[in-house]
Amino acid sequence: PGRVLAAQQIPFTVIEPSSEQVDFSRRFGTKLYYGDPARPEILRAAKVGEAKVFILALDDPEHSLRVARVVRRLYPSLRILARARNRQHAFKLMDLGVDEILRETLHSSLELTRRTLESIGFKPEDAAERVERFRQFDEQLLVEQHLVYDDESALIQSTEQSRKDLVALFEAGASGMRGTGK
Repeated sequence: PGRVLAAQQIPFTVIEPSSEQVDFSRRFGTKLYYGDPARPEILRAAKVGEAKVFILALDDPEHSLRVARVVRRLYPSLRILARARNRQHAFKLMDLGVDEILRETLHSSLELTRRTLESIGFKPEDAAERVERFRQFDEQLLVEQHLVYDDESALIQSTEQSRKDLVALFEAGASGMRGTGK
């Protein structure tokens, strides 16, 4: 996000816990604070309370959860967008009231799926439609599974049912597809 914001001359501040990344970012004139963004004094020094949005993009899921917890407690109305490593990480971010969660590998997995479908003969528009249908299905499933993710048997049951629902979703859509190449 930083490069796009900078290119549009939108001011932003970075809180960076990695000294190597601090040196790199400073070369580009980024307003930057070095320290742990889970520490309230760092957040206050960076004037997070004046921000319109807080982007949480740390590599370590546990660290990002600590930061989300502190930011949500100190700035309850601040909009938080976060990157999640996987479904379990996303569920925990949802527990903390993070406003938007983007799963790290979802987009690239969906793009690989689209390209795979095209490589085996699907028309590009059909491949794109099926991938989009799956994305919407999976986003809804994530919300539903968030309610039971800490109950292993309920999560397993939900996962098994979602597989059946997904097959039915694609079977229903296949009747309207023209020449999928399958």
